[in-house]
Amino acid sequence: MALRNALRREGAGRQVRRLATLPRYSATPPHGMVPASDWPVVARQRRKAGAQLRGVREPEPGVVSITSPPPPRGLLARSWRRLVRLVLGPPLPTEQEAQEQLGPFTGLAVLGADLVASSVYGPEEMLRILALAGAGALALSLPLSVAIVLLLAIVATSYQQTIRAYPSGAGGYIVASDNLGMVLGLVAAAALLVDYALDVAVSVSTGVQSFTSVLPALAPWRVWLALVALALLTLTNLRGIRTTGVLFAAPIYLYLAATLAMVATGVVRWAGGTLPPYNPPPEAGGGPVEALGLFLLLRAFSSGAVALTGIEAVSNGVPYFRPPQARNACTTLLLMAGLFGAAFLGLGFLAAQLRVVPDPSEVETVVSQLTRTLFGRGFFYFMIQVSSVLLLILAANTGFADFPRLLSLLARDRYLPELFALRGSRLSFSNGILLVSILSGLLIVVFQASLARLIPLFTVGAFATFTLSQAGMARHWWRRRAPGWHWRMAINAAGAATTAIVLLVVAISKFVHGAWVVVLVVPLLVLLLLVVHRHYRRAAAAIRLDPRFPEMQPSVLAQELRHHIVIPVAQADRVVFHAIAYVRSLVRAGAGSGAAEPAPVTILIEAVHVTDDKLKARRLRAQWRQLDPGIPLVILESPYRDFAGAVLRYLDVIEHRTPQPAVITIAIPELVAARWWERLLHNAMAVRLKAALRARPRTAVLTVPFHLRR
Repeated sequence: MALRNALRREGAGRQVRRLATLPRYSATPPHGMVPASDWPVVARQRRKAGAQLRGVREPEPGVVSITSPPPPRGLLARSWRRLVRLVLGPPLPTEQEAQEQLGPFTGLAVLGADLVASSVYGPEEMLRILALAGAGALALSLPLSVAIVLLLAIVATSYQQTIRAYPSGAGGYIVASDNLGMVLGLVAAAALLVDYALDVAVSVSTGVQSFTSVLPALAPWRVWLALVALALLTLTNLRGIRTTGVLFAAPIYLYLAATLAMVATGVVRWAGGTLPPYNPPPEAGGGPVEALGLFLLLRAFSSGAVALTGIEAVSNGVPYFRPPQARNACTTLLLMAGLFGAAFLGLGFLAAQLRVVPDPSEVETVVSQLTRTLFGRGFFYFMIQVSSVLLLILAANTGFADFPRLLSLLARDRYLPELFALRGSRLSFSNGILLVSILSGLLIVVFQASLARLIPLFTVGAFATFTLSQAGMARHWWRRRAPGWHWRMAINAAGAATTAIVLLVVAISKFVHGAWVVVLVVPLLVLLLLVVHRHYRRAAAAIRLDPRFPEMQPSVLAQELRHHIVIPVAQADRVVFHAIAYVRSLVRAGAGSGAAEPAPVTILIEAVHVTDDKLKARRLRAQWRQLDPGIPLVILESPYRDFAGAVLRYLDVIEHRTPQPAVITIAIPELVAARWWERLLHNAMAVRLKAALRARPRTAVLTVPFHLRR
């Protein structure tokens, strides 16, 4: 009764009784069988067992439900757990994934921010090329803006067909793979991976440039500012897509409202003939450096068309939407394209009327110049700049959302390592998020967060994917012949033809300015994906059990095995003897396993000691004989003090003198201290030996821990 009351006071009795049905955890003997002096010890053990098994239950025989990780051991582990929970939030169960999905409102914020934000740097890069022909060429920004918006309408209409044909979500990779073959599908995937990594770097760099428009003194620190913004974005995305949608909604709608209000004000003042005079940046000016010709116009058009690179995000991210997913995705796509088109066309119109010149030093953006010209540096100016900074930095979320998802699709199809298909504790593809963050950080550092240096690399991958995706959709309608296939195929064929022409223009006009990097990287990525897939296919063929021949499976289990177990020994102590006892118990358990037709097994066990001191080796051999652990000790003399190398060479000797191939098991004794810092003081040789044995064939590595108590 005293023990039961003690357990109730601690709150562990009910948990232990519920968990007593688990096979390995039976209840402690009744208190009548335990001396009264041991009751506190038994109560403490039960409390510890209850804490360790919290979140574990057995709903039915043979099924154990585990809803929480094991409790952390030690101060450092507990502190790390609290920090992770504070930064990322508590883990989310899989069934909560439906609550993490998006509607059109948050979908526009998560997947459409990239396209909307590109209305900031798209017109600017177009004007930067036109300015090479002098101030008079800046008036051509309006017809070029109209052409880009018409291209947007064609591409958006084509992608609506993709969403309807693939309601479960499909970007260029899936569409091209299904309809044009796997190789072209991989080309689309590789181009998209490059495009998404560049998208993150470009968005963050442009956001930092908008920030330095307000605070020019911080311009020399733009690389560090970009890296800090990238780190914050990474943490936000690791928390899950619902968190990012709520966080990103305010900046995108604030930017759209402020930008459209500025455009409307500028158009009204233009119509009334009251546009204020424009003051270019201090470093702007100079005469033409290139002649205004067709090639320059094509370069300007391709630079402005970079603004369309985020339009595929909705088609690729249909699974992120709540049901009905296809309808919500189409609504988001139309809303996104309409708002972007209005902002892009309005900015291009005002820039043409005012003859806005992009800042050569990349400190002040074109949007900043337009706003200060129309409104001065008052409250409205700061509101637009702040919303632009937030939007542009958060627009990188498109890359964070779609890059990991594309990696997961490639991993599912065995073209990338399986770890990219795994979801993190917050239902996001954490490994993909970390990879795109690292790649984008490298791009920011290498190109010094310069938009003018990043943009030439940006457009090729996007329009290659557009072309393959729309060509695949045209073939999809041709093969399916569903109702209305004629006009559907015509829409996608027109989209494929248009984007193919733009791709050709971009590749030619920007090749020497950096596009050659993407043209080189994409085939290398495709080759890498094919090599990975070939390995997975060969590995699957080697390990497959063929269900068509069930009579062959028992022969695999009944094959004769020869085991040779080697225990590395530094000295004769309790750690080594614990490992010997463990190995011998395994051998006894295997001999009495009770299998109906056990496979014939031959097992040899021996200990080895590596030394360069013969006197010390003789003393150890004498001590070994005196203690008599029941297994022989082999001395490996290594005058060059190569511990791991000596063990590996001895394993070669074992294989050479064994008439049949043997499975060699290295049972490594390890001393495990109670505190984390104490563990750093032990097992240096064990770590080196395990690393050396990792790739050796027909060799198993077994760690036998001996735990020190506090």
